[in-house]
Amino acid sequence: MEKEKVLLNATLCFLIKNNQILLALKKKKIERECWNGYGGGINDGEIIEEAAIRELKEESGGIIAVLDDLKKVAVIDFHNTKSDGEKFICRVHIYLVRNWIGEPKETEEMTKPTWFNINNLPFENMMPAD
Repeated sequence: MEKEKVLLNATLCFLIKNNQILLALKKKKIERECWNGYGGGINDGEIIEEAAIRELKEESGGIIAVLDDLKKVAVIDFHNTKSDGEKFICRVHIYLVRNWIGEPKETEEMTKPTWFNINNLPFENMMPAD
């Protein structure tokens, strides 16, 4: 049986333009079929911002941002429970990105990248914490 992955630190990027935010549907894991931004785990030895840039590129199909493009807006501790009932906390570093190169594409992790007006987000199809 595959060991359940526990993220203790992660990143999340939201691309913003013209009063709209880019969300895509997660294809895997706990957030499956929920709208979300792009992000994921931080590798050993990786700086948080480097992880955010890497995860954005991987999950979006090649969008490129640089450190100066990231604006950190929050750090949130998410209290999670594994399938065996064990509890853990994942600290998520959240960034807004207003400048980037490339267009989002479907990837192994994310599908249907879609722009939403920030005043009309699909909360009913997002994780409660989002």
